[in-house]
Order: sequence, then structure tokens, then C-alpha cells
Amino acid sequence: AFWEEGHPRNEAVSALKADELKEWKKSAGYHARSLSETAMSRFKGLTSGKLSLRCYNGQVGEALANVKAVNKVIRLGMPERKSAV
Repeated sequence: AFWEEGHPRNEAVSALKADELKEWKKSAGYHARSLSETAMSRFKGLTSGKLSLRCYNGQVGEALANVKAVNKVIRLGMPERKSAV
């Protein structure tokens, strides 16, 4: 089923019906979009997902603290590389 004329989802539906979804995802940059959505979902899950302070400078500091915390969690999950002897 298609949406109204000119809707962005129509292109994806056409690719799906033509069995060309994999090619469409590459040409549309769908994978990169999916990765960024996953990252934002993780960020909001690890933090409160909203800023609690009212003043702008406080919100900036709160956002930076949240990003630093998420980066630390990500770094802890990264494998350590050891040089071959």
C-alpha cells in the first residue's frame, strides 16, 4: 500500500515490492540513519532522556555530563587491543 503522492515511504515500498530493498537501503543511507537512531535510544536509556535544569548554561553542562557518562560506558565495553609479540 502506498501513501499519498510524494511521500518518502513510497520509495521504500517500491523497493520492497521489486525485491531491491537491500540496494535501496545502501543508496538511501538507511543503515547510517539506523545507527544514529540506535545511539540516541541508548543515550536516552542511560540518561533521563530530558534535561531537568531550567537555565541554558545549566542545560549545556547537564548535556555535556550526560555525553561524558555515555562515552565512558561505551569505552568500558570496547575491547582492548594488545600488540602481538
